[in-house]
Amino acid sequence: MASKTPAKSATPPHKSDPNFVHSLAKGLDILSIFAEGDMLGNQQLVERTGLPKATVSRITSTLTALGYLRVDARTRKLMMGSRLVGMGASVQRRIGLQRIARPMLEKLSADTGLSLIIGTRDRLGLIVLDAIRPPTDNRLVTNVDAGTVLPIAGTAIGLAYIVAAPVKEQAAIFDKLAQRFPADWPLLRQRIEHAHSEFNRTGFVTTQRSWERDVNGVAIPRPTRATRCTPSASRAPSRACPPRACARNSGRCCCSS
Repeated sequence: MASKTPAKSATPPHKSDPNFVHSLAKGLDILSIFAEGDMLGNQQLVERTGLPKATVSRITSTLTALGYLRVDARTRKLMMGSRLVGMGASVQRRIGLQRIARPMLEKLSADTGLSLIIGTRDRLGLIVLDAIRPPTDNRLVTNVDAGTVLPIAGTAIGLAYIVAAPVKEQAAIFDKLAQRFPADWPLLRQRIEHAHSEFNRTGFVTTQRSWERDVNGVAIPRPTRATRCTPSASRAPSRACPPRACARNSGRCCCSS
């Protein structure tokens, strides 16, 4: 199998420029390799950058300590960290779908007491692009922020992404879930099939007591050019908002947008 050609530093060789910080350029080169969402080890980064192994190790250790990278607990490989994801989410929040939808979501949250989020897929998770909380105690049990990564098969917003994704992408997600969670895969598949059925009947997906917490959720996929599908979801304590009530309230925003 042909290996990827090492991506020798894409940064121009400004060797004569006293203001050019070479160590920073090397770190940014390494960060840019994670743009596709891959999980990579130091040796793979050495092969792609052409940098010495010791240099790569020092840089990735620093980036991990600062939160720009994180270590996957199962594979021990590196992936984008919450700080890097959060920076991107902060930019996204100011443009595109979030900029258009936020005023309606803020009004809906205030009117209904629901916590509302918008997110899109990152491997086997859903990155929260924006989160709107009501001025109530609900926020104490739905404490997510832009940059938070939610499990794709364990939350309404993740299941909504799956059911609306193209068939080829769905198949890829199934394969990765089965590989990552072999013992839980039968239950996850059953949950996804239920979400498909519910979405076909109602146009939305609900979950009860998701995250092993007393929280109900409902999500609606909204296709976009940039992300294919950006689900929006509402979440609230199960006592305060049964799934169907959450769905009715969420539908107000969907219908008005």
